[in-house]
Amino acid sequence: MTQEELQKALEALGKSGITVNGDLVLSKHVEHEIGNVEAGGIGIQNVYAAPTTKATKPKKKAAPKPMTGAKPMTLSYFKHSNNGYLRKQKKRVGIVFRKWNDWGWIGSKVSTEEFEALFEGEPRHCNITWKKNTTMLSVLMRDLLEHQNCHGENMIEKQTGQSATSMVELQFGMSPNFDQTRLTEDDLFKIQLTVYLLDPENPLPIRKDGGDDDYDLSDAAMQEVLAGNLRSTKGI
Repeated sequence: MTQEELQKALEALGKSGITVNGDLVLSKHVEHEIGNVEAGGIGIQNVYAAPTTKATKPKKKAAPKPMTGAKPMTLSYFKHSNNGYLRKQKKRVGIVFRKWNDWGWIGSKVSTEEFEALFEGEPRHCNITWKKNTTMLSVLMRDLLEHQNCHGENMIEKQTGQSATSMVELQFGMSPNFDQTRLTEDDLFKIQLTVYLLDPENPLPIRKDGGDDDYDLSDAAMQEVLAGNLRSTKGI
């Protein structure tokens, strides 16, 4: 190939969008291939550069949200077949509702009706906002589902497919974590106290200061009960 032919070839390459850089020609695909040209010490090649992609940071795993196609489970706690026992359970749930509010565990806008619905056992989303860490919630749900009363009966009736993990994920929209090393002694005490309070078979300390309530539900009094140091108790 003559110098003149080489010059024409270079001009044709330029018109087709090919960039010449030193001895290497980087090109996008052209309709007809131009072969290797050797002349004047200049080498021309068709090089098809792979498209470059920017590295992206992995997205954080979002907390699971309640399924839209199916309602999340609730805890099957209330025994509607026994009115007397049901009244006791309702009182216990009311006490726990007060405690969770006092401890700042749930949002202030949670209604009594929504809270009670959590213990009905019927599929529904209860709109209860959990304010503490997910480990507390995970361990609490696990302990509630596993607790047996003094008669060896499950306090919460087990439902097919229900677990602490599913409750945390689907009912509360959080990622479960069962690492108890993340919990303080106070956290563990309040989880234990919640389970104790919900079991109607467990007596409560009698109030002695003449207050409106029959029972002393202060954390100090309940610590004594859980430690087995307070004998002045009464069933509810």
